[in-house]
Amino acid sequence: MHPLWATLSQLGDSRWLLPVSLVLILFGPEESRALRIRWAAGLAIAGGLTLASKLAFLGWGIGWARLDFTGFSGHATMTAAVYPVALYLAASGRLPKPLLWALLGSLLAAMVAYSRLPLNAHSASEVVSGWLLGTAATVFALSARATGWTTPLPTLAASVIVGLAVPMLMPTVRTHDVVIRLATELSGRDQVFNRHHFVR
Repeated sequence: MHPLWATLSQLGDSRWLLPVSLVLILFGPEESRALRIRWAAGLAIAGGLTLASKLAFLGWGIGWARLDFTGFSGHATMTAAVYPVALYLAASGRLPKPLLWALLGSLLAAMVAYSRLPLNAHSASEVVSGWLLGTAATVFALSARATGWTTPLPTLAASVIVGLAVPMLMPTVRTHDVVIRLATELSGRDQVFNRHHFVR
């Protein structure tokens, strides 16, 4: 397996993405308040739908066998919902054409999403649908964009520092393991469903 895919996949770790977005949402400039509120709402909805889809399959076997769909890819969803808006916030008022930076963030998210395929972590339907879901959250947030403001450098630096610190402080925590445990507790099953149930 080419190490590039594993490296790209690490950029989709929620332990990094969620703290980055949380700092930017809470401490962004007042002028970007509408955008940040929409971003928070979009992240909550996209994250909630992703979690619900995973729980539905893992706990009760609810999926789409024909498309090999067991739930939205969390990596694809979160990268598409975080990187474009984060780069837009970093570039706005500081660099020309901030929307171009948002587009670059979307392309980065697409690369991270694709990396899940050669790693055999997700099917194509899960990756594509997850990226589209995250992109919808981004479009919703950026529809409230305005001009004339700049995110302070200390806020940007804090978002990166906190984002890097959380995985270091929680090296053994894996979001997928948390979801599996939640699925077993909610469904009352000892074991979760997996893709092999599709072919039975």
